[in-house]
Amino acid sequence: MRIILVILTLFALLLTAYSLLVQTRFTLNALEPSIVVSLWGMLLLASTELFQKLPDSVLPKDSFLQRAQTHCKHLFFTFLALIVLFVAALLIWLSLRLLLI
Repeated sequence: MRIILVILTLFALLLTAYSLLVQTRFTLNALEPSIVVSLWGMLLLASTELFQKLPDSVLPKDSFLQRAQTHCKHLFFTFLALIVLFVAALLIWLSLRLLLI
């Protein structure tokens, strides 16, 4: 599935670049959808790579520094997840706006 997503994203990026370089009726109509598809592909690829290996849980036998480090990692991953959710919400809004226009 990952390879298909990489190929789709690469194709959308190439179509975006072509639409920016060559000005025809097709490229003007294909520019916004190709940008949205490439953004969705990059978001999905980035989120699968970012959250593939999550930090372990805090164990009672860990030292204070190990527990603090694990809590900092969890906080960092929570912050990344919130950023991904925010970007996904923006992309949903952009996609709906593009579909409704």
